[in-house]
Amino acid sequence: MKLTLTTETLTDALRLVGRRIPARPTEPIAAGLQLTADGQHLHLTASGDRTLAMRTALPAAVHVAGAAVLPGRMLTAIARTLPAKAPLDITVETGIAHFAFGASSMAIPLLDGEYPAMPDLPRTVGTVSGRELAAAVNQVAVTVGTDDTLPMLGGIRVELAGHELRLSSTDRHRASFRSIPIERTARRAPSQLCLVPGKALRATAAGLRHAETVTIGLPTADGQRFSVSTPGVTVAHTPLEATHYPDLDKLTPKSFVTTAVLDRMALAEVVRRAVAVAGDYVPVCLTIQPGAPLVVAGGSRYEARTRDELEPRSVKGEPIRLALSPTYLLGGLRALKSRTVQLSLTRPDRPVLLHTPDSDRALRYLLMPVRPHSDAPTPN
Repeated sequence: MKLTLTTETLTDALRLVGRRIPARPTEPIAAGLQLTADGQHLHLTASGDRTLAMRTALPAAVHVAGAAVLPGRMLTAIARTLPAKAPLDITVETGIAHFAFGASSMAIPLLDGEYPAMPDLPRTVGTVSGRELAAAVNQVAVTVGTDDTLPMLGGIRVELAGHELRLSSTDRHRASFRSIPIERTARRAPSQLCLVPGKALRATAAGLRHAETVTIGLPTADGQRFSVSTPGVTVAHTPLEATHYPDLDKLTPKSFVTTAVLDRMALAEVVRRAVAVAGDYVPVCLTIQPGAPLVVAGGSRYEARTRDELEPRSVKGEPIRLALSPTYLLGGLRALKSRTVQLSLTRPDRPVLLHTPDSDRALRYLLMPVRPHSDAPTPN
């Protein structure tokens, strides 16, 4: 194999593909990156991780076609030391890859063994904006679970519904929902639930955020993967087992007895003040009633405490008082990004829905109330 490309092209590609090298490979060959030269491209493949595979294509002048597997982390480290925009010659001989640029050269031993093949990709269902996909995944990832004993809660649920791609996640204490428009490429598409590892999907979406269009592939049978691709990059994720995943639609109230619209940053400010005084684990109590300021109280009656009043944009319905985790409440307020936030409530012991008023596709954040401390201050 023999080819020429620019150092900058290789460095940019390895910055993306190098992150997919498994930290604890099951065998030495899995820690490698496969280089395949054909036509006018150099293809880099990282498929040593059973849960994630990635392939990218780089423009190159291919003199002799071929393939080789190089140590992934070594190659990624070397790429960071290469000069910018310099011609780079790569020549692979028996057991050795030679890199030459300017007056410098390196010899890198190849890895022996059969490199794992890139998995077969599922049928594509449509295309979305890379920017919108990255923003939606980043928002929904806020409620991805981190409990290793419940690995399915570490996923983001992906569903196709009409001309929307719906994303959701939960950690049992809260849940988030987000929809983005999708341009369908298939009339018939799978409706089954696909649960993609949240941390990996967040990294993938972030890497493709500048792409004008991203093609989505949904699995239609066991053993298939969820795919995200652009003209130069393809990423395949192995879905998580979703048989016992919670039915989030049943957890979301269908009607509400009280709604309040507030300035999002003003509410976040008073909640942060309660955390500064009482700590992360002391609930904040909200008292909402029509015709009166919204009262946010935190802390203990006999120790440090806070009490703030906020003038709401609007309050409709019945008076209600409930307690929420300040950490989870702030997580939702940060993720929403909107100027205002609407709190929709049913009862003090039922989930609270935080969302942007009059927006169906914006983030919806569902939060379970908590039991207030017995000595919590009662707002007057």
